[in-house]
Amino acid sequence: MGAARLCGFFTVCSALACAEQAIDGEVATEAATSTSATGATSASQTGPGTTHDDDSTTGGTGTPTTGGETGTTDEEVDEAFLFDEAVLRTYELDVAPADWTWLGENALLEEYVPAILHFEGEVVDQAAVRYKGSVGSLKLCFDGMGNLICDKLSIKLAFDEYDEEGRFYGLKTLNFHAMEKDRTRMHEAIGYKLFRDLGVAAPRTAYARIIVNGELIGLFAVIEQIDGRFTRERFPDGGEGNLYKEVWPVYATEQPYLDALETNKNESPSADRMVRFQDAVAKAGDAGFAEVIEAWIGADYLMRYMAVARLVDSWDDIVAWYCVPGQPCVNHNYYWYESTAEDRLWLIAWDLDHSFEEPSPVRTKYGMPDWDAVDADCAPIDIFLGIQGRAPACDDFIRRMATQLWDRYVDESQALLAGDFSIAAMNARIDALSALVDEAVAEDPNGITVAQWQAAVEELRATVVAKRDHVAAKL
Repeated sequence: MGAARLCGFFTVCSALACAEQAIDGEVATEAATSTSATGATSASQTGPGTTHDDDSTTGGTGTPTTGGETGTTDEEVDEAFLFDEAVLRTYELDVAPADWTWLGENALLEEYVPAILHFEGEVVDQAAVRYKGSVGSLKLCFDGMGNLICDKLSIKLAFDEYDEEGRFYGLKTLNFHAMEKDRTRMHEAIGYKLFRDLGVAAPRTAYARIIVNGELIGLFAVIEQIDGRFTRERFPDGGEGNLYKEVWPVYATEQPYLDALETNKNESPSADRMVRFQDAVAKAGDAGFAEVIEAWIGADYLMRYMAVARLVDSWDDIVAWYCVPGQPCVNHNYYWYESTAEDRLWLIAWDLDHSFEEPSPVRTKYGMPDWDAVDADCAPIDIFLGIQGRAPACDDFIRRMATQLWDRYVDESQALLAGDFSIAAMNARIDALSALVDEAVAEDPNGITVAQWQAAVEELRATVVAKRDHVAAKL
């Protein structure tokens, strides 16, 4: 399926935008020749870098961990330094001026240019930098004339682009999110921690200032990359199994799963387990759904995911079904990890860009039924960007979660409402994050004003109450 699959299946975009994105990804560009201050080869000399991460592993059972626990490796301890949620660190980049200009003029290509990273007294002279975000947080940051309309763009740093063995604190890449849609600068930090604290696999986060060529770019959220290293650290079997991005268990053949593979690409991979999982779910029907989920995923695990996702109201995750003309309706913003040791899968939380929005735009502005509306009309409805959406429960898997696992969902949601998502606990988390980022918000030259940020933080406290009420009313 190639570029069309990646765009149509995994991003919210119109057919025209998909075509433009597929073309953009294949266009060769020319840039002025330049060399960085330390002699690193510039992008204009080597050509643009790759636009995706391929972390091939060879080859799980157990409960995912959050890193930094008993039995962690030195590499994991190194990573923990980067993801210390109590510290805001500074990343300084030197980029050849011609390369930095080229990057700004060609942001939508999502291609790397060389950079030198200065961090905590260390120097990494084989780094690479590009903008990131595909459609939602990149393409839509430019108007029809190509003018930047967002305050700043999300950034990805790579350490293996010019040296396959290159690592930074054990990592191949780091994501720096501009938090353009999140005026509180807290949604991802709060949401991912809620997942992790309940034992649901999710990336770690931190905060950072980014400086490029001596100029402060601003405050960013540091988001851990989901890759083979992530799975090896999270799953006690060693995490060498397949990692799939954004493919739902509705396909009876291997190819759609192989197309979504993020690891083991060079190891003659098999997606037989995903096919057998799909087959087991399909044959189980309503009556046998809970038993299949218990065996393959663990009903408590799946419902903990749902409890967090619905309370933070991440409406653009597994319950968001988009229908691009000429293609089947699909959801996105998640990963699956597949064990090599047994028939076992883990759902991994990803992309909380659209969380804590009040009121929910997809339910209010576009009239999309909630995930548990099992009697909803399944006819696609117009939503945004020239595409349509479909009621979540029109998917059998989603519907059966609401009908066959509802009691488990109620239990997990009530526990969360009484615990980490209590008003007191959430206010304490908001207070701690506010104290951490307040100075960085004030000095950010490409962000909102302090008054705007403070108002957004107070609105978040009210949003927490609204999200609690929305979920509690259903239990």
